[in-house]
Amino acid sequence: MPALVAFASLPFGVAGGPYEVNTVYGIKTVHVTAQTYTPFLTIASHPAATRVLAAQDQAEGLTSYSWYDHPFVLRVVFGRNIASLGSINSSGTIVQSLTPGADWRSERFDAQRDAFATESLAAFNNFVAVVRGKAKLYHVFDLRRDDIDVTVRSEDGTVLTPDPLQAELIEQEEALGERFDLARESEQWYEELRLGLAHEEPVGLADDLLIEAERALAQRFPRQAIATCHTTIEAAVSMLLTYGMQRQGLADGEIDHALSTRSLTSKLEALLRRYSGFSLKRDNPELWLRFNEINDLRNDIVHRGLRPTHDDAAYAIQVTRNILRWLKMVRGRNR
Repeated sequence: MPALVAFASLPFGVAGGPYEVNTVYGIKTVHVTAQTYTPFLTIASHPAATRVLAAQDQAEGLTSYSWYDHPFVLRVVFGRNIASLGSINSSGTIVQSLTPGADWRSERFDAQRDAFATESLAAFNNFVAVVRGKAKLYHVFDLRRDDIDVTVRSEDGTVLTPDPLQAELIEQEEALGERFDLARESEQWYEELRLGLAHEEPVGLADDLLIEAERALAQRFPRQAIATCHTTIEAAVSMLLTYGMQRQGLADGEIDHALSTRSLTSKLEALLRRYSGFSLKRDNPELWLRFNEINDLRNDIVHRGLRPTHDDAAYAIQVTRNILRWLKMVRGRNR
């Protein structure tokens, strides 16, 4: 009987076997292969020299170095007669048998495949999250849809239908890669750079926190990104309120009490109006509406366990960036 199969390279190596993983969609069984060394490129003085790669941990005369490059753990191995580059990952597979008569060639099947992909991704990421915490692998990222391959296969493993999203998702992932050569950026980019360098305090705490939110999203942690957005806005408005309160002669104890006992919503509305003359609700109602949307989203995540999407986090970051710009405008008007 044909089955839907989700495959992923795991960003670590673990003992092989079936693992029962609880998710919001129920229990999923992740079939994990034992950690193995998979060579990508090997140079050897003679074919027999490659035999040591299979048991390199026990082989003498080999030196190896491993590093994490999502989603692989890469390893280079050097010996007297051999040099090799490969990965030492485990891989995970989730299988769901199709109902008799299911037509995996029809467009109606797309919804079933998408639902299976979503559920499988949740199971893989729960597995990754538990291992990350247990093994203290703090730099290991969550998986995204482009990290898993969802196919329809026959009982003997033959691919009946490849993953229709794989090529598109890989292209999107490559477009998000880091670039360190900035010499070819546009004139507008460099003009914005000059403006940023001209500021008295070009990068404040809130700006640093916003970068942390962007990094969390880039590393596949949308929940952390949205929570950091909330902290970013809190830091920016609190700094502005402190400046306004000091101008009106409030003591440090009074300032600390006011900032620690009022909600972020109150700070952006009542307190800001009192100590700066501006109110986000009154002076920028559209941005106020957007703030309430991401504030509700943050509360759903923190208090009710909602799992946000990548797009949710990207939206929260954009709204946060717009709020920081508005608060900087208010600061400029209050000099």
